[in-house]
Amino acid sequence: MTGLSTSSISPLLTAAFVATFAAIATSSFRKWMKSKKPYAYIPGPTPSTVVAHSYAGYLLDLHSPDALPWHFNVPEEYGHVARLKGGLAGADALYITDPAALNAILIRQQAWFPESTEFAGYEETYVLLYSESDAVQRLFGIIHCGDGVASVQGLEHKKQRKYMDALFTANRVSKLTPMFYQVAHQLEDKLKAAVSDTPGKVVDMLDCLTRAALEIIGTAGIGHTFNSFDDKSEAFDEFHGAITSVLPLASRLFLVLPFLESWRKMKPVWLRRTLAYVGTLPWPSARKFRAAVDAMHPVYVNLYKARQRMLEEGGSAALADTAAGGKDLITSMIQANWDADETHKMSEDTVLANMGSIVHGGQETTSSSLARFLTIIAEDQDLQVRLREELRDAKAKKAPGEDLDYTELEKLPLLDAVVREMMRIYSPVTFVWRQTTKDVVVPLTYPIRSIMNGEETKELLIHQGTAVYLGMSAANRSTAIWGADAAQFKPERWLNRTQGESKLPGAYSGMMTFLSGAKVCPGKTFALLEMKLVLAVLLLSFSFEPIPTPIDWRMGITLEPRVRGREKEGAQVPVRVTAL
Repeated sequence: MTGLSTSSISPLLTAAFVATFAAIATSSFRKWMKSKKPYAYIPGPTPSTVVAHSYAGYLLDLHSPDALPWHFNVPEEYGHVARLKGGLAGADALYITDPAALNAILIRQQAWFPESTEFAGYEETYVLLYSESDAVQRLFGIIHCGDGVASVQGLEHKKQRKYMDALFTANRVSKLTPMFYQVAHQLEDKLKAAVSDTPGKVVDMLDCLTRAALEIIGTAGIGHTFNSFDDKSEAFDEFHGAITSVLPLASRLFLVLPFLESWRKMKPVWLRRTLAYVGTLPWPSARKFRAAVDAMHPVYVNLYKARQRMLEEGGSAALADTAAGGKDLITSMIQANWDADETHKMSEDTVLANMGSIVHGGQETTSSSLARFLTIIAEDQDLQVRLREELRDAKAKKAPGEDLDYTELEKLPLLDAVVREMMRIYSPVTFVWRQTTKDVVVPLTYPIRSIMNGEETKELLIHQGTAVYLGMSAANRSTAIWGADAAQFKPERWLNRTQGESKLPGAYSGMMTFLSGAKVCPGKTFALLEMKLVLAVLLLSFSFEPIPTPIDWRMGITLEPRVRGREKEGAQVPVRVTAL
């Protein structure tokens, strides 16, 4: 029998070696994928650019100013749990809009899903009045203030939320209605003076509503007037310029936020502030952010110290002499903190941080939501007329010159439906995020179909350390949740809808705009009252028509409006206004 030649053995050995190597390599790759890329079986978008694909992964798409369509598309194309692909060296993340998973993350298993420190999260200044960014408070804290409710966890968060929740009850907020009307009528008078001689005059309603929102949160929130409708007020110009710049500036500082968490807790405080001052010198955005914070902080300090002096000299009765008669939110907080026992007291820095949270949260997103509402009714004249008729019918039952009270505003069905639909389809904040502290299994309403083998998964294992993005706006527009017309603005959907029909765990009408669970927005009643009341005053006194040029809303920490072709002019919402 002829033996195998060397030439015949060599290819066989080579083939066997290659097959063995391939099997080992495939097995090792699968094990690596399972540990490093455990979500490879989940459908998800591919990063849109070469740079993103190779380095930044999903981050550029997620945070792009033009990313709104991307966010809305994720659940429609990839499902209610989508894999966000990290770069070559980065870990994958998850984008979740599934109702059952959201319920687990925000409520049932919230302890294992704290806000992500990846960028220092959007979170609870948004939660305070219904939007803003924790990023702002974390940056703010580096320069001046301590840890407010937006940037603490656990027992400290629970303690501070107890103060906040007490401030924003419906009963307490309803008593602020006269303060709201005082400002709304100032806005009304200012607009009448501007348009009385020119029907259809183009007015930047974002500027007008920003002034109104700042004055409302100043008066009702911290018991302070900014003289927002005085064109010659230097105090307003300085504070207004500062507060309207912090969000855009914070957006530009996102990429450094992961490095600021330990810095923000640095002791002693004077060293932290000194380093912050020096560290911002070479960076224009950081330098401007510091200047804005420096402009706002003394206002909070002076107000706080004035209230403290009143309590020391005259007790609680002395607070009646303040601008808001001691009824504003922060005076109530300071008084409650004054009366608390030592174990439950908040430090001065903590109270100051929460003052900033209330003002920032109450000013930015309410004004932009109101401005967007005006663009909607300007384009839908029939809706505008129906709303005005509803308000006139309600006013006809009142004495001449008497305003609708809190309860009467709440009982207006069309106004309520319009505000709900606006909050659903135009959520001011697009997403928030969490990061798991342990491996957690969450249930799913909509099973995941594996792209590897087609199998369905009815629950999801989320591995420790995973960044989890909760797509608030995308969930609010999901066709699976809201129907085929989910992307359409249809207030009528709320006229016969009940809370029992909701699939999402959102605290407000089953939508995610105000979140849910421990981080639910305590200030939603304040924000909704402000919107309904200001809209009621404006609709009874003015008619609105659109300008011919489209207004685009771009994604920042909150949504920012730009007139198409005039982007360099900054945020604005021009509308044609006519006095009735």
